[in-house]
Amino acid sequence: MATKHHFRLAYAVLALAFWLSVAAFIVLLTKQHDAATQRWSQWKPTAQGLDGAHQIAQRLGPTYKSPDGTQLVAVQEHPPYVQGLRLEAVGVRRLAQNGQVAPYIGLFGTNRTLIYAFCGLDANCSLPGGSTSVEQRVLRREALELSLYAFKYLKGIDQVVSLVQTVKDGGTSAIFLQKRNLLPELDHPLRDTLPLRTPPVAGDKREGAVIDALTLQNTFPAHYESLPDGDAILVLDVTAQPTG
Repeated sequence: MATKHHFRLAYAVLALAFWLSVAAFIVLLTKQHDAATQRWSQWKPTAQGLDGAHQIAQRLGPTYKSPDGTQLVAVQEHPPYVQGLRLEAVGVRRLAQNGQVAPYIGLFGTNRTLIYAFCGLDANCSLPGGSTSVEQRVLRREALELSLYAFKYLKGIDQVVSLVQTVKDGGTSAIFLQKRNLLPELDHPLRDTLPLRTPPVAGDKREGAVIDALTLQNTFPAHYESLPDGDAILVLDVTAQPTG
């Protein structure tokens, strides 16, 4: 009887150990799943500074395609310098009703600024065949995604300027995004903001409203002006902003 009792006790201990291990394994899987679902993105850069910005550009740039399957634009990261001149500030301004230049609405220093330059396949890095509102939205999506990755993972970056050659005569537009305005998007996984795993070629209604809300009011015709000290300023013209 004692032997049978000991056998049953040993069996119970083994069974308990087995089920405890199963429970621990399930808890581990649940934690791993929760950690995966809570990650902001599946990938992140391994470097900081311009090296990290380059990794982001190399990762995201090839995922944006033209209708013919080629890469939409090449993306080049660089610090706030243009044509050998230091970009001292980004200025947002408008024309007064009398045609005179009104004071700047906003003037932003560039110490914590990253620039992404988009280069299309046509002359002067412009996009082939002009750009429709749908194509512009795809470009703004790319600028938004690049900026979000930079804000999330790169230290010391509070502003990102994405420069796009919009017409063959050299016209430039700028998508000027600031980290402080995108904090909700940085606190939630990227898929909550941009749910499509592959960037759409012709835009997508599920993302369109969000992309427009986050980028349209921050997209401006842009040009550079030299300053007396030899530096430059990037001027964003709010009067000529696109409407959609």
